[in-house]
Amino acid sequence: MTGALYYRDDLAWVHHTGYTGYVLNAERGIVERLRKHGLEAGQRVLDIGCGSGLLARALLAQGYAVAGVDASPAMIELARAQAPGGDFQAIALPTRRRPGEDGALPAADAIVSTGHVLNYVGSRDDIALAFAELAAALRPGGMLAVDLMTERYAAARDLLHPHANVRDDWTIVTRFSRPAPHRFDREITVFRRVDRHWRRSDEHHANVTFEADAALQILRDHGVDARCEPAFGDETLPEGLVVITGVKRAA
Repeated sequence: MTGALYYRDDLAWVHHTGYTGYVLNAERGIVERLRKHGLEAGQRVLDIGCGSGLLARALLAQGYAVAGVDASPAMIELARAQAPGGDFQAIALPTRRRPGEDGALPAADAIVSTGHVLNYVGSRDDIALAFAELAAALRPGGMLAVDLMTERYAAARDLLHPHANVRDDWTIVTRFSRPAPHRFDREITVFRRVDRHWRRSDEHHANVTFEADAALQILRDHGVDARCEPAFGDETLPEGLVVITGVKRAA
């Protein structure tokens, strides 16, 4: 989840403009989970990998205090515009900071995340550390719900056929590869019309797959009673993308 590499200005804008369906489908289930858990207006929800702030905006509309972190400064800029009531910071996971230290994740009554954010952190060891940091940031009694890319997700993808999306003012082409075990990579090229000219930008996204059982064990070892579920609500996720939920035990 390194801001210097992922979701720079053009891709962040294209993602916000043309790829909002996943988070919009997930937000109803996330809000319903928070309500059922008993989270009250004014309590803090931490949105990990908040992107352009669409989920944060929905959470703010429910009366929650929302903090959002994302490694992409471009995404943080969009989030501040989309959800001006939120508190957004450019922070990459794992922070390698203890709770309360400058640059650490803020404490929260609930932690949510969409877009398999933890699979961006660079290595399986770093994913494990990121899960431990989420558990540390979660207050006793707090609820967690995050999605996770497993190896089954990567194995199910068609590597031979690139994804392409052509619009009047932007085009995106994505090529897929499996360069190493537990890796699912994307070469993303964006063409964006700026004034009367077209601008090209390229990004390499290296995702690391991580198994649900390992994530559950890490969370349980850090005080979160966790389980694996097929979705946030009644939406259908792609094969191999799962939701890890849990509640932190009282201290």
